[in-house]
Amino acid sequence: MARHRTPLQHACRAVIPLAIVAAGACGRTDLGPWELAELEPSADAGTLGEDAAADATLPVADATPDAPADAPSPEGGAGGSSGCTPAPEECNGLDDDCNGVVDDGLPAEPCPGGGARYCVAGRLSECPKRCEVCIPGSERVCQVAYCLYWGVQTCSADGRSFGVCREQSPPAQCKQAAKTHERSAELEQCCIDAGYCCRDEYDLDRDGDKSEHLGACEAVTCE
Repeated sequence: MARHRTPLQHACRAVIPLAIVAAGACGRTDLGPWELAELEPSADAGTLGEDAAADATLPVADATPDAPADAPSPEGGAGGSSGCTPAPEECNGLDDDCNGVVDDGLPAEPCPGGGARYCVAGRLSECPKRCEVCIPGSERVCQVAYCLYWGVQTCSADGRSFGVCREQSPPAQCKQAAKTHERSAELEQCCIDAGYCCRDEYDLDRDGDKSEHLGACEAVTCE
């Protein structure tokens, strides 16, 4: 048999839930019998229960996004687990300073005889040869075909050749040889015996090379 509610009861039914909330907020937990009687399960309870069960089957989204990949370190290299420890860059084919570039920023190294060497493919290049024929600025004795028969040649700045033979007076110990034999093998031998570096025009060492020099040529000859 259906129970009919009076208008007053309908009004109380709407107000009771609010009263429960207010009572809880104020610390009241006891309800009267007439209030409990009105707390009947609503028709919507079953629907809400079905909705909750359906929601439970839905996939659960990640609580937090995936962690980003390791970011580059302040020094420019990879951070985190890369294991790169920044150090001064060296010519070794490695990225010592961890900036992602191998052997970068290395200055040229000066060479003792002039010029410089550079880092190429993880190794320093060879120093340029100081000379090919003679040490730049050095001198050797040569012979001329007139007047004094004695001259001097100066090595060029690039060390590849000697300049022209400039006539000079022969030293005292070779003046007689120049006067007697003029331009000759005897004058060349006197040049060597007097302690000079002399052009071997007459191939005194018999090696077939008349452009080389003989005598005291340590400061003239390329090493």
